[in-house]
Amino acid sequence: MDPVPTSADGFANRAMGTLGGHIRRARQDKRLTVRGLARHIGVAAPFVADIEADRRRPSPGVLARIAQVLDVPFAVLQDLDPRLPPEVKEWMADEPRVGRLLRRLREAADPNSLLEKLEGVVERETRGRTGCRAKAT
Repeated sequence: MDPVPTSADGFANRAMGTLGGHIRRARQDKRLTVRGLARHIGVAAPFVADIEADRRRPSPGVLARIAQVLDVPFAVLQDLDPRLPPEVKEWMADEPRVGRLLRRLREAADPNSLLEKLEGVVERETRGRTGCRAKAT
């Protein structure tokens, strides 16, 4: 079984996976049952099973508790959550170019290649500025 990455960067070099799949692998690595994890994070076992099957998404609070119990950085799990955080939705509403860019990216002949290039550009541009977030006006 592959080890669970310990940083968000570790996922970039790994085969695509889902939030639920990574939680399941981390839980199994810790030798916890679904019921055991549920007890530790204060939710019902069927909810954990649904999270692992990608049928439901945990709230940020539940995701933080999962990360803590499984010794996985919160940012790692957060990066796998396909939902857009409210601040990104607001940015998209305020900046129509973002939506247009995403539509063009989705319709491209090779969207995965473009995503990789875009990730590289963003990484280079934000290196050394982690934690600094300026809102454009």
